[in-house]
Amino acid sequence: MTTEPSSATTVRAELDEFIDRCHEAITQQSQGHPEPFLKLWSHADDVTIMAAIGGYQVGFQAVRALLTAASKTQKFDGWSAENLVTALADDLAFSVELEHYAQEADGEDKGMTLRATQIYRREGGGWKVVHRHGDVLTATEPKW
Repeated sequence: MTTEPSSATTVRAELDEFIDRCHEAITQQSQGHPEPFLKLWSHADDVTIMAAIGGYQVGFQAVRALLTAASKTQKFDGWSAENLVTALADDLAFSVELEHYAQEADGEDKGMTLRATQIYRREGGGWKVVHRHGDVLTATEPKW
């Protein structure tokens, strides 16, 4: 007896594959090549980014300008993601990850870790990035 995977299982597998594609594209983004990551973004007016370099952008044209500029000024030796959680509900999903950027200069570790959240939406039968928020992970001591 053969059983077909449920629709929810198929959608989750498609999301997982899309997030893997995002990881590959962000690796390229971190090494000066923004085009693969930009191809994964929705071109809708409601896309947003709050990048680790500061500020925020709304709309695909503004997101493209920021990601292109950032990829040309920051080039890292390596990139990896540590997924903390991924959630899926209907045509929206999000991932929360720690992104590790490796860089060495003059024998010194200049790498960093970002706290990154991405939101995805199904459009035209496939997933697209519609929001990204990243900031540098810093050690803190609770005051309470």
